Amino acid sequence: MPSIAITGPILVPLLAAAVITTFGFFRFDLGRGASGAGAWGAVAVLLVLWLSVRSTQELNLGPLGYGSSLNLRLDAVAFAFGLMVSVPSAVLLTLQRRTWQEAAIAMVGLAAAMAAVEAGGVVLTAVAGGTAATLAVLLLDAEDIQAPRPRWSVMLAAWLALGWAGVIFQVLGGTAVYPAVPVAAVTAPVFTLFAVAALMASGMFPWRSWPAQLWARPSLRAAGMAIATVYPLGFYLLVRAYEVGDGRYPRQLFNVLLASLGILVALGAAARAQAAATRREFLGEVIPGFGGFALMTLALGTPLGLEAALITLATAAAFAACLPLLPDRAGPASLVTIAAAVGLPPGLAFGARVLGIESTFEAGDLLGLIGLAGAAGWALWMVGAARAIGLPAGRGHPVAETFPKIAMGIALLTLVAGPAAAAVQAGLAGPAAANVLGGSGATPGANLTTVVTVSTVLPALTLFVPLLLIAAIGYGLAGTALIRGQPRPVLFSLPGSTWMERARAALREATIPEQYRSLVNLPALESAVAGGRPLLWLAALVALAFAVTR
Repeated sequence: MPSIAITGPILVPLLAAAVITTFGFFRFDLGRGASGAGAWGAVAVLLVLWLSVRSTQELNLGPLGYGSSLNLRLDAVAFAFGLMVSVPSAVLLTLQRRTWQEAAIAMVGLAAAMAAVEAGGVVLTAVAGGTAATLAVLLLDAEDIQAPRPRWSVMLAAWLALGWAGVIFQVLGGTAVYPAVPVAAVTAPVFTLFAVAALMASGMFPWRSWPAQLWARPSLRAAGMAIATVYPLGFYLLVRAYEVGDGRYPRQLFNVLLASLGILVALGAAARAQAAATRREFLGEVIPGFGGFALMTLALGTPLGLEAALITLATAAAFAACLPLLPDRAGPASLVTIAAAVGLPPGLAFGARVLGIESTFEAGDLLGLIGLAGAAGWALWMVGAARAIGLPAGRGHPVAETFPKIAMGIALLTLVAGPAAAAVQAGLAGPAAANVLGGSGATPGANLTTVVTVSTVLPALTLFVPLLLIAAIGYGLAGTALIRGQPRPVLFSLPGSTWMERARAALREATIPEQYRSLVNLPALESAVAGGRPLLWLAALVALAFAVTR
């Protein structure tokens, strides 16, 4: 297969965006057909490229500037994250109605996210990731400029930090290409910059960050696309950091700190979920909860931990497609989705969390205590799920955007896929872990039916299938008649939540003297960027690149 084919998952959405825009200028809206075809085309090309070869493919398109190259690379990591980005995007673009302008922006954002995943070096990832984040903000504004959204300046700051780290790699090591960066160039300060960029990109913080805030919007069309295209990229950077560091982070302290932060993110999301006032608020914490558990195991630096994180992220990608399609009203769709999201056995989320907690125990020392905290957080999620069944719906999004049967089908698919956890590990997560961890990246005895770890054996197929049958029989006999949607009291109130809200309100109300406001008016800068002509900004970007690389 020719190397130029690697550009297919990027060019197909761009071509679809060009066709949508061309017809849109003539007042002919191609609707969901063109955007869905472009997104599924990217998925198909990605599958063909990887499954036909199942080895790393590279393409160098020339210099990017100042020693950096426009290098694309499709390996097991890019394949795994490419599916996490493209499949939920394809589902949303196929089902949800958008104007042709919104569809075009969404398609270009998908192409930028795929370019960030396929980028062979840090600098190109920073450029493509910053583009994807900017387009996500523009799409949110195009849908509803008054609705909550992350600040463009904050989103872009993560990718500027990553670009800074890439430049340092280029200067210290002579290259910013992931597998070629010298280990000596991966110093503690540079890795700190790299890690902070990853955390900011995906909003991996214990407080309520942008992935949860998007669920307060009246419509979830743009929110779903922002989660699908931007949220996985921060985790992608942390996975690639192992490849940059020759299979490890520069210091063990980074593993401990990131794993501890991961469990704090998961516990924070669980605490907010069990205290949610509406079902919409509860569902808004699902994706951050998955992210916290994924970060906890990803940072361990072990093959099993990284594989558990990738399975968790793959499950989160399924819910990135499911939740925007879910109606706010109570019913079987909401019930099944909540059960699958919190890790009810024998779903894929259940298998991923079992493997994740097991990986912390195998890592030993302090990381084993983190595993105990993860088990406590999981139990708290179960309590929150039981309470969420009886909560009021909350702020509902338009009925035309909801597809309860499809949302329920996706949630059921994650439940049915639990017995296939070993197959997901062997076919998707295992090769990616081996790609970045080197010789230590293979879990011993990985196969399609059983997960074999250092300390135990998990017969996923033979253990989970009977559980699945028992659950199906129980649901068939009871149905939803025995489930009562009664409100339950909060297990505990969040300490300091009122004080934090007052502090945020005080910060929002703080003013600057009139004569100095133009110097620090970030909203005005964002409005100027969003409202300016694209050709003007493109010309300015080309001129800046020419001036810097001279």
